[in-house]
Amino acid sequence: MSTSFRYEIFIGLEIHIHLKTESKMFCSCPARYGDEPNINVCPVCLGYPGTLPQVNEKAMEFGYLVAKALKCRTAVKTSFARKNYFYPDMPKNYQISQFDEPVGVEGVMEADLGPSGTRGIRIHDVHLEEDAGKMIHAGDVTLLDFNRAGYPLLEIVTEPDLKSGEETEAFLRDFQRLVRYLGVSDGNMDEGSMKCDANISINHPGKGLGTKVELKNMNSPRFVRLALNHEAERQSAVLDAGGKLVQETRLWNENRDMTETMRRKEAADDYRYFPEPDMPPFQPDSDFLIRVENGLVELPLDKKRRLESEYNLTTEQAEFIHDDAATADLFEKTVRSGAEARNVAAWLSSDVRKMLNQYGLSLSQAPLDSSRLSSLLNLIDEGRISGKIAKKVLEKIFDEDDDPLSIIEREGWSQISDPAVLTEMINLVLTENPDVVEAVRGGDVRQRGWLMGQVMKASDGKAAPELSGRILDEKLGVEA
Repeated sequence: MSTSFRYEIFIGLEIHIHLKTESKMFCSCPARYGDEPNINVCPVCLGYPGTLPQVNEKAMEFGYLVAKALKCRTAVKTSFARKNYFYPDMPKNYQISQFDEPVGVEGVMEADLGPSGTRGIRIHDVHLEEDAGKMIHAGDVTLLDFNRAGYPLLEIVTEPDLKSGEETEAFLRDFQRLVRYLGVSDGNMDEGSMKCDANISINHPGKGLGTKVELKNMNSPRFVRLALNHEAERQSAVLDAGGKLVQETRLWNENRDMTETMRRKEAADDYRYFPEPDMPPFQPDSDFLIRVENGLVELPLDKKRRLESEYNLTTEQAEFIHDDAATADLFEKTVRSGAEARNVAAWLSSDVRKMLNQYGLSLSQAPLDSSRLSSLLNLIDEGRISGKIAKKVLEKIFDEDDDPLSIIEREGWSQISDPAVLTEMINLVLTENPDVVEAVRGGDVRQRGWLMGQVMKASDGKAAPELSGRILDEKLGVEA
């Protein structure tokens, strides 16, 4: 956003996440992404007359878990309603959702909003519902895939507390981390398991909310940022020209980097909600509430702060480590095994990440655990291998799924630290390069590095660097 922007911006979000349950919200069909169209369907999710939905208790548990993590006031009793509207991908012509009695209300999520700092964003409510099917437009024909119909959805509605596209992008990334830490959703916007609609209005400072515009069709936090900033500038231009904003829904066109009108909304939609007659209210018992409490974990922002203070990490290191729960878990287990914290963070953010990207693996799929990583780093600290050899060992771990000690013994990669062997090797290098030796003794200390390189080359990279350097300097008669 331009620093000269003179209006106050109000942004509220409606975030939908697919919950990671094995079955759909109200039937036993698999809730699975990527299957052939229309194979995960049954009379219930296809809306056949006379069928009776049955609530997925795991989805209810996940809903309460997110509500608790967002510091909401959770419902003693929650119920479902029918949200009535007609659309081709909604086979029942209504959506089972929650209205009067959602699982949670009046929460707050503390988020790191970048340059704006850390701030609590108020949560209006958290409620459960079912997803619609998917329409596939192929030329002048529209195809319908109902595999997704009935997926368990959790909608999180925020108050209009965000002030820019940048803040909103940062908030969404923190929210993605939160649901991934809780294990309730993978939060992948590109696969549709997390969606975000945004409501934005602008007004003169101190005048309160302006005319609300809803933005849709944003499939990444980055596009949310771009769309909101563009829309704020568009609204500003309308007001600056003496025009009047209208309440409407607009789509983000990522190819043209602009928002476009989808439909005008003179008033709020009337979905004619009424209580779902086929399902009784859900009242959590003590066992259910215990499971919810047991599902709570240290939240990402809390973990980031603790990593910085407890392990003396830099802000950048803590940012990288806390971004993924599996990375944070591996980091702490490796440190508890005796490795130095900043060293572990450096390896995870560089060489380990490089190998994961090269093999297309996540940490949970990789053959690297805390035992192997701490063993590798300890071998460096003990002087048994050099950093260069350690990188080769790491590649072998990924290639062969083997332990570091076994690898270096089998490959003969143990570092040479016998002074007699190193002295003999260095003498040979000096004998073969008399001109360079004279140049170094004459004051050209830059050539000393070249000689050290020849020693490492002669030893296949296995010469102990520090000890080799001391012997070389003694032979050359120079100070290190």
